[in-house]
Amino acid sequence: MQSPDNEDAFLTPQAEPKVGEPGTPGVRARVRTALQRLAGDAQHQHAVELIATLNEVADAVSSALNIDEVLEVIVERAKRITDTDKAVLVLGDTHGEHVDLDTIVVRGRMSQHQQDWWEQRLDDAAERAMSLGRPFVEDHPEQHAIAVFSPVMTKDNLVGLLCVINSADRPFTTEQIDFLAVLSAFASSAIENARLAEQSRYVLLASERDRIAREMHDGVVQSLFSISLGLEVCKKQVVRDPVAVAERLEELQQHLNTSMTELRRFIYDLRPMKLAELGLVGAVEYWVREVTLGRPVKGRVRVHGEAPRLAPAQEACLYRIAKESVSNVIKHSGAREFEVILDFSEDNVVVSVRDNGSGFDVGEATAGGSDGMGLRSIADRVDRDGGRLEIESVPGSGTLLRATLPVGGTA
Repeated sequence: MQSPDNEDAFLTPQAEPKVGEPGTPGVRARVRTALQRLAGDAQHQHAVELIATLNEVADAVSSALNIDEVLEVIVERAKRITDTDKAVLVLGDTHGEHVDLDTIVVRGRMSQHQQDWWEQRLDDAAERAMSLGRPFVEDHPEQHAIAVFSPVMTKDNLVGLLCVINSADRPFTTEQIDFLAVLSAFASSAIENARLAEQSRYVLLASERDRIAREMHDGVVQSLFSISLGLEVCKKQVVRDPVAVAERLEELQQHLNTSMTELRRFIYDLRPMKLAELGLVGAVEYWVREVTLGRPVKGRVRVHGEAPRLAPAQEACLYRIAKESVSNVIKHSGAREFEVILDFSEDNVVVSVRDNGSGFDVGEATAGGSDGMGLRSIADRVDRDGGRLEIESVPGSGTLLRATLPVGGTA
């Protein structure tokens, strides 16, 4: 298989160095270099279209829920901006040395450029693209096709390979190959961010399960065990002292009602459907009503400003911050009243939870005693979304927890 004589034409006048050589550009540098080539003429319409497409990809990627959706977005846009018959994206394996054929995402007609021939080229093409550090063109006369393979990489690590295929009578232009180079550089960052987000969600889910299990063991399970012992005692005393047994059964019934309320809360924790159903404000209001039901504490929710459009992940983050903060108030503060304040602006969302409880030493709690009060979990959530957490508390004077998150998060 021969490559066209002009396969390096799109790199002139400034060819990029090979991977592993001094000065190999990173993702941002490669994007910047390619865009500068395309935008040499300020009126270059294709450069404007590419930048608009990259903005579309960024918006689509930021709203994608998992890495599969991110891959689909990238392939769809690759097919569009190169006006190609078929676009293919495949990820690298865990060692970053070969491609993982199980991850192939394809856009194009099944009857055109069938998979049996180009799939066999992906592994070797990925190796060559890695060594070059840039796209390259291959002519396949026996298939009456021409293909461009572009590495999706971070530094010298293979993230994946992006490939576009056309019929031989529709060769790719220099600009189309440039477009693919820019999209590939952008794709590497988007894929890595999606992977990190999935890992973060997995860690967060494991943490949530551990927290719920721990709280159920310390709360509901212990309470049910106590009720069981009480019922055992009542069985032995029911004939000898029925009046005392009746009083004891009434106490046990109250304990059982409390345990049922706690169990309902844990079930709600596992299935936070109200967030999608009611939105952030409605879900927080619902939670405050649920958690204070049957308890000697009053809570209210205040809203300032109009809620901006938030990504589902960030909305979930804000909801969890409010929920965990309120849970801390209920469990640890001894407060009679508390309020949750949601303050919306164009740039930030601020969630504040204020109570009139017993307070605590902030320095001591954040230094090592935060596990029991859930402060570390809240701090981790805020930090992951690029926000800021402030806690004001003095023993005997209540607590104010304030979490500020930028609209759109860090993505």
